[in-house]
This record gives sequence, structure tokens and C-alpha cells, in this order.
Amino acid sequence: MRTGIGGLGWRPADFWAATLTEFFEAIKGHNEAQGAEEPAAAPSADELAALVAKYG
Repeated sequence: MRTGIGGLGWRPADFWAATLTEFFEAIKGHNEAQGAEEPAAAPSADELAALVAKYG
């Protein structure tokens, strides 16, 4: 609720009426509008194999 009402500025009724998909997409859109960077992607299979080979 804190994020929906405080961060996104939604009314409580809007927060409670939103689906989880709508809520998380709204957060993602808000973060993009604020200039947030995309989270780092998981390593590929080749990158993971290289890490395992290097560090065990």
C-alpha cells in the first residue's frame, strides 16, 4: 500500500481495485519515468559456466 498510495499517488480505492500485474507494471512505468536503470539480467549459460570454471 505504501508504494501504491505514497509512491504512485493512487487513491486507496485505486490500489485495492488494481490487479497485481497492473500494480507491478505501474511501479515499473513510474521507475522508468524517474530514470531508473533496468535491472541486470541473469548470466547466460556460457557466462555461468565461465564463472564456475574460474571460481568453482
